[in-house]
Amino acid sequence: MPKNIKSEIYPNSPLVEVIFEIRFPADPVVECKRDVFFDFVRKDYAQIFVPQTKEGSFVALEPYRFAKEDRSSGIMLSINRFSYYSRKYPGFALFKKEIIRLIDIFKKSYPTIKKLTRTGFRYVNIIPFTREQGIVPLDKYLNVKLQLPSLILGKYNNISVGLIAKTNGGSITTRIETLSATDKSGEAILLDIDFAKEDDLSMVNVKKYLDESHNYSRQLFEDLITDMYRIYLRGESI
Repeated sequence: MPKNIKSEIYPNSPLVEVIFEIRFPADPVVECKRDVFFDFVRKDYAQIFVPQTKEGSFVALEPYRFAKEDRSSGIMLSINRFSYYSRKYPGFALFKKEIIRLIDIFKKSYPTIKKLTRTGFRYVNIIPFTREQGIVPLDKYLNVKLQLPSLILGKYNNISVGLIAKTNGGSITTRIETLSATDKSGEAILLDIDFAKEDDLSMVNVKKYLDESHNYSRQLFEDLITDMYRIYLRGESI
């Protein structure tokens, strides 16, 4: 992370949601004792959202959602996964503190679940922009160079790119896409970073996986944004 960042949260941060997820071999105990887990969290996450049945889907695989009254954060729980999300990101230290608290409750509720099949950390950003002569000014915001013919290089009407790269600790998926508001009030660039670890994982190492996933995701974000956009994020004018 660049040394000149004094705070992890920029004043003009584009971050709209952060999610940490663990997956595990499907276990009916989660379905049968969902109320046990909820009893521990109902004071903080009282809103309950039941998954809707879809044709061809399995209800047990669709998560129940327990959310705060203002829906700023919540928990998703199904037969094979658990996740926590925050839409008002308080910074990693507080996010981690709450995740570890909830994981401890999960372990207390379902002590037989010890093996994990996947962990994932998503870092979702929405970057508003204004077109310049009808073109998306991508290079003002992101350090992304696509190897395309010179005739179209840099002249993008719309963008939809997804990349999956292997890292020493797992894989990282990056999605960059232009979005339009449903009310046509403006446009934005979606920057969605998802770091995943798979294979031989254990519940006892969740804290380690979370730290590693956050470090990779945050560093990629810092590497992707331009210096000019970083000035704006700090609260200064471009």
